Amino acid sequence: MIKLFIADDEQIVIDSIKFIIEKNDVKADIIGFAKSGREAIEKVEILKPDVVFMDIKMPGIDGIEAIKQIKERHKDIIFVIITAYEYFNYAKEAIDLGVLDYLLKPLNRNKVVETIKKAIEVIEKRREAMLKELELKEKLNKIIPYLEGQFLYTTLFSGITYDDLPLYEDIFGIELKRGYAMIVTVEDFGKNIKDQSLKLSIEKQNFYDYFKPIVKNIKKCLVGPYFIDKLFVYFPVEGGNSFEIKNNSIETAQKIIEAINQKVKIPYRIGIGRVYSFDNILKSYYEAEMALKMAKNELIVHFDDIAMPQNKFKPYPINKERLFIDRLMTGDLQGSFSIFNEIYEWMVLEYQEDVDKIKSKLIEIIGVIKRNLSYYSEEENFIENRELEEILKINDVDKIKFIFINTLKNLFDSIKTINKEKMDTFMAKIIRFIEDNFNKDITLDDVAKEVNMSYHYFSKFFKDQTGKNFIDYLTNLRVTKAKELLEDETVSIKEVCYKVGYSDPNYFSKIFKKATGMTPTEYRLAIYKKGGVIGGE
Repeated sequence: MIKLFIADDEQIVIDSIKFIIEKNDVKADIIGFAKSGREAIEKVEILKPDVVFMDIKMPGIDGIEAIKQIKERHKDIIFVIITAYEYFNYAKEAIDLGVLDYLLKPLNRNKVVETIKKAIEVIEKRREAMLKELELKEKLNKIIPYLEGQFLYTTLFSGITYDDLPLYEDIFGIELKRGYAMIVTVEDFGKNIKDQSLKLSIEKQNFYDYFKPIVKNIKKCLVGPYFIDKLFVYFPVEGGNSFEIKNNSIETAQKIIEAINQKVKIPYRIGIGRVYSFDNILKSYYEAEMALKMAKNELIVHFDDIAMPQNKFKPYPINKERLFIDRLMTGDLQGSFSIFNEIYEWMVLEYQEDVDKIKSKLIEIIGVIKRNLSYYSEEENFIENRELEEILKINDVDKIKFIFINTLKNLFDSIKTINKEKMDTFMAKIIRFIEDNFNKDITLDDVAKEVNMSYHYFSKFFKDQTGKNFIDYLTNLRVTKAKELLEDETVSIKEVCYKVGYSDPNYFSKIFKKATGMTPTEYRLAIYKKGGVIGGE
């Protein structure tokens, strides 16, 4: 049942609408009426109807002005105007305001019923759309934790462009432009007790399960996935100087410890980096890592509080890692391996004899590669678990590097074969779509949508694969089909034009001549001279 409000200075009109609704079983409830524009504005504000029937010509504020003022505050209210023939020009102005329909006086019963049903249909569609939106939000809320983890992981190991940030701020409902990194690392314990390995794994997972809701309850933040006994938390900061932010970050860490210790008993430590703009958050991340490394006996340690040896710390070369991944994805194996040598050199120098940390970093890089491959190909398990296990078993840094590089070589040999087959199939689908639809008014955008590509990427992709841009390819196909049709004397040139996808015979003739050096008529005559029989144009 919709709520209907009537604004008309003639009582007979109001009574007529009431009578029509009562006698025709219309699902509308008249919740009020007004006899002037001002009264309508005041009552609509209180009653909040779904639909308003508004007379255009009323004392004082007229119906047009009343609609304008009500719409400023209630954009979802549906308006139907009531007008006499002599005021029909005003009705046109009301239509421009987005009213649903208009009713002419004297009112027609069928038209009133039809208009109310039309309004009900609009309202029901709106409600359905609102319900779908709510369902979408519920689904989004379920996947937000996953998106949050993937966002932070990709930020660290693949890179999020700063231009993308507003999108993620909208998704997570949190300002991200400035903040600091906190790393929570679970310390080694009981690692020599093999029969307790499952129990320890469960305790570590319990730690993560408790940690995430606790930290989010303490302060707005993003929490990354639990990865190699380590958690990354990003705390956005809106204001304050570096000294205040540092102290607040330590207080936050203390609150986390107090809350966590009530739930789980597991050794862990917290490292905190300095505040940076989001595009430099990796600096904060590596500072938090370095803080943990340099102050191994501290439960909470901020990067500013550690005494750094001169020229000791060099940040992880994340830019080189991104370049390495880019080269790898484009098939430049030699270039990517050259860059990887520099990254590996950093690992060896930074981690020195700590082979486990080198393995850990390599596993992170493999995670980045696998993530990129998920977009590059649908094939799964390019990097087998046995290959990862082989890396984990070895303690010689040179052998680890050798196995890692050979793994990547084998990986891309497989991908090259698989994606050539996929590319051939993909192009066949594109060509088939064009050939099936060349006689229609198709555009590059239509074909791009068919294969789920962006307009700009498809344009480049198509030219790379065929050696022609889309328009030239389509034109060539249409001219070829036109030549075939012109050999049939029963088909007029105008029909040929329409059959190959053109709507203007003059334009078709111009395109055909540009491609062949002859008009369609001249081409048909040329066939005739060679012995063909020509039909009339």
